[in-house]
Amino acid sequence: MTGIQDEPLPSLFQLDAFTWEDSLVAVASHVVTAQPGDIESWDLTLYGEAFEPLSCDPFSFKGRFLYHGLCALNDNLLGPGGFIFPPGWHRNPEGNEYHATVHWMPLSRRITEYG
Repeated sequence: MTGIQDEPLPSLFQLDAFTWEDSLVAVASHVVTAQPGDIESWDLTLYGEAFEPLSCDPFSFKGRFLYHGLCALNDNLLGPGGFIFPPGWHRNPEGNEYHATVHWMPLSRRITEYG
C-alpha cells in the first residue's frame, strides 16, 4: 500500500460493475470493542489485484462476529452489493480480522441460478 489516502474509499455500492471472473478479497476488521448493548463496529474492505483497497464500508451489529456479524455482512453489504457470500472466513490469531474471497454476480445471473 502506498501511504495515507487523501479521500476515503467509496462504498462497495459505488464500485464499477465486475465480471463473473473477478474475485476480490473481503476483509472485515474490528474497529471498536463492544459498546453498551453489545454493539460491535467493524469495517468491510474489498481488495483487488495486488491487494489494492477498492472500497470500505463500516457496519455495526449486536452480538458476535462469527454469527451476527456475518449475517449483517450478508444481509446488508455483500448480498445487496451483488456478491456471492463466501462459505468460509479465515481469521487472524487475535480474532479482530477476518478475510474471504468473494465473487460478484450480475443480477440476471443471480435470478436465474438462485431463484
